[in-house]
Amino acid sequence: MRCVSENVGRATRPGEPSEWMRCARDKITGLYVHVPFCDGKCGYCAFYSVRYQEALAEDYLDALERELAAAGPLAPETIYLGGGTPSVLTASQLERLLRMLLAKISLSRLLEWTIEINPGSLDAAKAAVLTALGVNRFSLGAQAFDDRVLQTLGRRHAAADTAKAVALLRKAGARNLNLDLIAGMPDCPRALWQQTLLSALALSPEHISVYALTNEEGTRLNRRWRQGKMKLLSEEEHLHRLDMAEALLAASGFKRYEISNYARDGFECRHNLACWRGEEYIGLGPAAASHVGMKRWTNCADLKAYGAALARGRRPPRAVEKLTPALKRQDQVIFGLRLAEGITPETASGYEESLATLQVAGLVERPNGRWQLTARGRNLADYVAVELIR
Repeated sequence: MRCVSENVGRATRPGEPSEWMRCARDKITGLYVHVPFCDGKCGYCAFYSVRYQEALAEDYLDALERELAAAGPLAPETIYLGGGTPSVLTASQLERLLRMLLAKISLSRLLEWTIEINPGSLDAAKAAVLTALGVNRFSLGAQAFDDRVLQTLGRRHAAADTAKAVALLRKAGARNLNLDLIAGMPDCPRALWQQTLLSALALSPEHISVYALTNEEGTRLNRRWRQGKMKLLSEEEHLHRLDMAEALLAASGFKRYEISNYARDGFECRHNLACWRGEEYIGLGPAAASHVGMKRWTNCADLKAYGAALARGRRPPRAVEKLTPALKRQDQVIFGLRLAEGITPETASGYEESLATLQVAGLVERPNGRWQLTARGRNLADYVAVELIR
């Protein structure tokens, strides 16, 4: 898909939504705001981000305010501030961002407001601003609890910073914390991975995400691997680490409600659940994705072009995809199977033959009438997805 810029025109006047928003805004579940800044790209990261500069961040906030005004009135159930690293903004910039959202968005349906945080970029002032203005879920990119492993990953925080960040947030009143962890890290033997899991549990978070390390094209990790400077774990060993995580977290009262996500009862991430269930959402900021009705679009990953278009009264350049009912159903099947709850027979309509074949292979099952991945199927979810789209 090619990124194109569109006239915003009359529909961007403050308070006046564009035509598609007038039709769809009551159905929109989530609002995602992409904050593209970070303090340096991690070795494994393929997401769009730029190094933080204070003046550049102010320009971004100006552009975001214009895009938010063009979106018209919104009343989402969830807000998610991701990136990038939103917490790299100064306390005053974070306050400006939050007040901007509070001024433009109805809170009548809001249940969850998440922000992603790099443990090394949080201080007491930022924690106070976030909790005082309504953020109620905090996702910390801990990734590991060993400084040597963190350095290998290219992280810019130390293991002690995560415990410090958790303490700051708890003191400020936070009651819903997530810790992101990466399984399959290089230079991390099994015993150290087990200690990582135990260290995370010792901080008593309500939610833990365990992501398998991916070898993404264009990352420093991928280049080092291609040059023979880094050895990655085998697929078998990778799966072993994920199994270790499931066993330890389950024994500690966490439910694996999605392939990579564990939560105590009542603390599942509402925003991500809505996306996996195929509900509609709006994304603001460069590289942010949206799904409304039979369209999906993604703002181009270019901060300069994003700001320039909005300054001229245009929508940001974006890649647009028109969905068909078949493609929308396909997404509901593939993403719905990632959830422990699985999918209903109605959602699975048209996929029964493929699912039956996967059932014979021991990858899916149908307890209580819903199609779900088996334990083996969760480990081979990518294979399952490929089989379903054949």
